[in-house]
Amino acid sequence: MATRTDDDVSDRRGRIGCMLIAGGVAVVLIGSVTAGCLAVTGRFPGDSMDIAWKTPADGNASKQGNGAWLAGDTLVRSRSNAVTGYDAGSGKRAWEYRPPGRSEICGAEADVDSSVLLVTRDDDTRPASSKRELCTTVAAIDLKNGREMWHAPIPAHDDKATRFGPNPVAAGGGLAVLADQGLRAVDVRTGEARWTAAVPKNCVPGKAAPAKRHVAALLACGDPDKPWRDNTPVGAELHAAAFDPATGALLWSTPFGDREPVSHSVGTSILSADPLVVSASTSSGSEHGAFHSFDKDGRPHPPIDFNGAYGTLDAKRPLGSATDGTRLYALAGYYKKGGTRHRAVAFDLATGQQVWKTGLDDSPGVGLNLQDGKVTVIVRTSATSAVANEDLYVLDAATGKERDVRSFHDGVAPYKIFEYKGLLIGASLSDYVPPPPPFTAYERS
Repeated sequence: MATRTDDDVSDRRGRIGCMLIAGGVAVVLIGSVTAGCLAVTGRFPGDSMDIAWKTPADGNASKQGNGAWLAGDTLVRSRSNAVTGYDAGSGKRAWEYRPPGRSEICGAEADVDSSVLLVTRDDDTRPASSKRELCTTVAAIDLKNGREMWHAPIPAHDDKATRFGPNPVAAGGGLAVLADQGLRAVDVRTGEARWTAAVPKNCVPGKAAPAKRHVAALLACGDPDKPWRDNTPVGAELHAAAFDPATGALLWSTPFGDREPVSHSVGTSILSADPLVVSASTSSGSEHGAFHSFDKDGRPHPPIDFNGAYGTLDAKRPLGSATDGTRLYALAGYYKKGGTRHRAVAFDLATGQQVWKTGLDDSPGVGLNLQDGKVTVIVRTSATSAVANEDLYVLDAATGKERDVRSFHDGVAPYKIFEYKGLLIGASLSDYVPPPPPFTAYERS
């Protein structure tokens, strides 16, 4: 199947037209209509995504602590008042964890390979009249059964906290890493202490990203001759660092930025821990910034700017980009012929150069997933579409060539996408009232 180009907008419209025609002609003509549609689109009319199952909607809960993961055969959904596990094949609820008393979940980080979810929550104080410390406990939840394996106190994020970033807890590579004065690692399943690492002088730890080969971290580093304000060096720059996962020894540290330094106050999102790939925007929700990546020795690769000849990359949402360690895959919008058009773009991390781009008609992408050599994209079509409100594109990750395009019979609003044994599962992290189902599974008709 040929690679889709940005100007090739007739294919989807032709597919929709074929589906409408095929539904309205006499039976004796269906064979010839089908053949004609295949000649135009390369697909059978009526190809679609149908709902296989969906989980019951959750009760109302605030948005804090929201997250979704697939761990083996279990789908996991966290929110402020509970963590729930579901069977990925059927959507049936398998277990539920609720924090003790009136405490709430503030954040959640998963080490899927170790089958552990770390939740940051309030302390265990139960009586309503008692003063409760907020977000000062980390608890490890077994993703196989929802049981709490251990919990421990963590420093509150207040004016005395010597770190930047709201969540001091990270999970991965068999470790739970807590950012405070330095970095402190414990075994993610037992809570037993592993090591404590000091960050470089005049640096403050921020987000950490543990992996098997190293523990990556973002640091705010400043001039030793300048004062500190809000427990951070004045004018601090954003640095990347890596630590030995066995001992905590510093492996390397390097500043962000090509020719210009990057402020520690930029909005950051870690796409990958190993290799370290970070999205850094000039401000929260800004369309200006770049993706930064580093090799195994800490040497920075050329940054991939949010804006370029490919358009504007969708770096604001977690579903707008993904990486396999050698390439970055992202959704992008660009202006052409009186309107905004959309495409998927792949970049080589080592060079920062575009590898391929594939048009998505005039429909914005709402979700991107990378798995098994495929880039799966859900796009939102026009509200006046005669077939569906969303389409599914499956692209070859190596070439960008289109493998499959289908329509959803029912509208979808995924915030995260998983693939499991032939099912495409959308996770909704919305806090709308009434809340949507946490998970909805679709199968190809």
